[in-house]
Amino acid sequence: MKTIATVLILILALFSVADRSHVVWTGVRAISFAVCLWLASANPSRLIYGLAAAFASIALAGIAGLDLAIACLAFALLDLKLHHLATVVAGLGLAGALSFSYSQWDRAWTPLFFPFHNRNHYAVFCELGLPLLLYAYRRKNNRFFLAIGAVMLVAALAGGSRTGAILLLLEATALWVAVAGKEKAWMAIPAIAIAASIFLLVSGGERIQNPLAGDHRLEIWQSGVEMVAARPLKGWGIGEFARGYPAFAHFDNGEFVNAAHSDWIEWAVELGILPLTAFLGFFFWWMRKTIQSYPSWGILIGALHAAVDYPFHLPGLLLFAAALAGSIAVYGTKIETESTDRQRRNRRTHSP
Repeated sequence: MKTIATVLILILALFSVADRSHVVWTGVRAISFAVCLWLASANPSRLIYGLAAAFASIALAGIAGLDLAIACLAFALLDLKLHHLATVVAGLGLAGALSFSYSQWDRAWTPLFFPFHNRNHYAVFCELGLPLLLYAYRRKNNRFFLAIGAVMLVAALAGGSRTGAILLLLEATALWVAVAGKEKAWMAIPAIAIAASIFLLVSGGERIQNPLAGDHRLEIWQSGVEMVAARPLKGWGIGEFARGYPAFAHFDNGEFVNAAHSDWIEWAVELGILPLTAFLGFFFWWMRKTIQSYPSWGILIGALHAAVDYPFHLPGLLLFAAALAGSIAVYGTKIETESTDRQRRNRRTHSP
């Protein structure tokens, strides 16, 4: 029952990504707190750490830090087994791929990658989920997870996210080398070439030839760095980037700039450099601890994507990434162990 409740919370959170009104996410906030407190009876010691981090987030940023507080609780308490999370990824990833396929027939269809609002959000979800699907395939010996991963990869590439395409191809190559071994690494070349061709054919190459045309990201990032320099310690407060940005803007095209187009720059602007430095220290410590389990590679790739986009500005993706990180810390194993376990199961299956 607790597993089902936790899975439903994550699904609701990810559905809220497509909700621009944030009405859905408001309800998810309340339910998430309730579920975390309910789960606390099974993890009283972890609850202490989770609540400490949550209250620190709220004390740092007031009510605006509520999303970060929930992410802290998710990391500490929503420790689903990785194959449960893989099932969530497979279901929503397939829904997004089918939604994109339908949008090619019905151009009025929105959102493009339901329940994700745009191609970048879906690409980040794929980055988080592909290593998890490979993990589930190897642990459960179920090709369903592998097939869904391939469908998601093709859909994400066809969607045209530039950073997503680069990072997904790098991730897929690294996963192939990790599973097949360096001696078979060359076999990934034809598959990667075909995958890259999908992106180039759909985008027409224009998004590669002019990667920053029209979006003014460089100017926005420059303004963000100047905002950090203006208030390096105090920061501007969570959610205050858009309000403080106009005084540092380097262009005016009449459009509203709602975010820094880089989660890392925006966090530095809003929180200041000290909290960001503390978080980076924790992140690198966690990655060093879990890097032997390749589901953690999705967190790393997602963090790299967040340097040039703002996926974790959306509470649903932030909550899912936090829950995934917590589950990896509890249930993740080394790549060699995963491979050995599967070989043992295969020997038992084929033994006379």
